[in-house]
Amino acid sequence: MKKSIITFSITLLIVLTISCKTTKTAVLSQKSLSGTSWELSTLMGKEISSANYAKGIPDAVFGADGRVGGNGGCNRYSGSYSLNDDGKLAFGPMMATKMFCPGGGEEEYMKAIGQVNTAKISNGNLVLLNGTDELLVFKPKK
Repeated sequence: MKKSIITFSITLLIVLTISCKTTKTAVLSQKSLSGTSWELSTLMGKEISSANYAKGIPDAVFGADGRVGGNGGCNRYSGSYSLNDDGKLAFGPMMATKMFCPGGGEEEYMKAIGQVNTAKISNGNLVLLNGTDELLVFKPKK
């Protein structure tokens, strides 16, 4: 009997520990997406280095009207987007200014945006994916 109680207690502890470590993923809506200015924190799984972005870390602002825009790290960009109920995100053609800036960060950023097909909010961050592959992670801009 004592052995059964110990085994049960250990099992319960393991289950509770695992459940506490799960990430919180929220349903993404156009309203929740458009209420925040987002700053890039990781690109293709790597932390952002400001040295790659001459005019600041890339950001994105999603409008409730289906428009998106921001700073790509050098140039300003804008375009359209659509988001459906299951988190499928599609960007339309993007327009951008054409200033020359050192560093290749903006090119990588814009290429990754072109590959996005899904979005979710996880632990307060905006995660843009291609299938299950994380391409870009944004944090709320302060």
